[in-house]
Amino acid sequence: MDFRETVLSAFRTLRSHKMRSALTMLGIVIGAGALVAVMSLIAGLNRAITVQFEAVGTDIISVSKYPWVQIGDEEDYSRRKDITRADAEAVGMLPSVGLMAPNIHTRRNISYGSETVRFTLVSGSTPEYETIDNYLVEEGRFITDLDVDRHRSSVVLGADVAEELFSPRDPIGKEILVGGKRFSVVGVLKSKGDIVGESLDDLVIIPISSFEKAFGRRRSVVIDCSPAEGVPMRRTMEDIRQLMRIRRQVPRDEPDDFAVNTQSDLVAGYQQLTGVLYFAMTGIVGLALLVGGIGVMNVMLVSVAERTREIGVRKAIGAKRRDVTLQFLAESVILTALGGALGILGGSAIALFVKQVTPLPAAVTPTAVALAAAFAVITGLAFGVYPASRAGRLNPIEALRYE
Repeated sequence: MDFRETVLSAFRTLRSHKMRSALTMLGIVIGAGALVAVMSLIAGLNRAITVQFEAVGTDIISVSKYPWVQIGDEEDYSRRKDITRADAEAVGMLPSVGLMAPNIHTRRNISYGSETVRFTLVSGSTPEYETIDNYLVEEGRFITDLDVDRHRSSVVLGADVAEELFSPRDPIGKEILVGGKRFSVVGVLKSKGDIVGESLDDLVIIPISSFEKAFGRRRSVVIDCSPAEGVPMRRTMEDIRQLMRIRRQVPRDEPDDFAVNTQSDLVAGYQQLTGVLYFAMTGIVGLALLVGGIGVMNVMLVSVAERTREIGVRKAIGAKRRDVTLQFLAESVILTALGGALGILGGSAIALFVKQVTPLPAAVTPTAVALAAAFAVITGLAFGVYPASRAGRLNPIEALRYE
């Protein structure tokens, strides 16, 4: 038998036992479908997170008292000394630092007339904050050096705050209450969207000097900065780290008592987390395919027993051991390959359905499809070898006498 005839014969055999073939494929369909669906959702999330972080700005270096991703006891971080504006000014003097903006934060209610936006992020900073953190002004202007120097009560609204307080009115020039303190609106920021499900537009920005006057100085400063032109980010980060260790008098054998964070590190950490999910999902799918493979082997052994006389007749009229082995192996591989194909279609459909009806993004990738297909085919080969080999080794005379 040539390869084409072997494959056609395998299809005819599977078609003659439709129900048994369908039930045998079920485990493969579930395993391959789950793999494609989950990998598609994870790939979509990775892409969405990367795009969202790029919108914030991927070349930001942020020096703060707390790391963005905290590992260990939170009390250990809270015991650290606050970062001061003097620290920020020293960082801004480094040759490897381009722009620098100190900023401090709190959360307060923002009110205009009868409208109130609760627990909004209030940031006190300098004009450089606009460029470093990639803000764009849609109406009016950003805070200026004059606002900072003269402690002006100027405020720039995030898109969400402006929408909730003023839509459809023009907010420029209106007076609002920020934590009970009166401020005049000088600008509205263009929307930046969400990141990890949290709005980037639910904020207001005021001069850092006005922030300290209204809400106090006893807060740790966050230093946002960017590398000087042509300077690698890692060099800038190392220069900042060395300067901060000297200023905070950290002994040589002690770890940093501050954090140097970057958006790129956060993206890498997120992708590392989803990578762990990839491997975990691969293990779960592997177990599902193992169960499905055992079912395939069981059905193929039953098939060998049922067709013992057929095997004997084929060998008696000239079929070689290789022909019989290949036919049964082809049946096993085709069975699992069909199951894998149905699983890929089903998993893709689930991922796209979730994308349509929920905020979760999904992207069916060639990697997910190829991995699911490879798992299915390898399962057919691995669990079909023994039944096929057993069929090929049957003695034709004993097979003909089999009842």
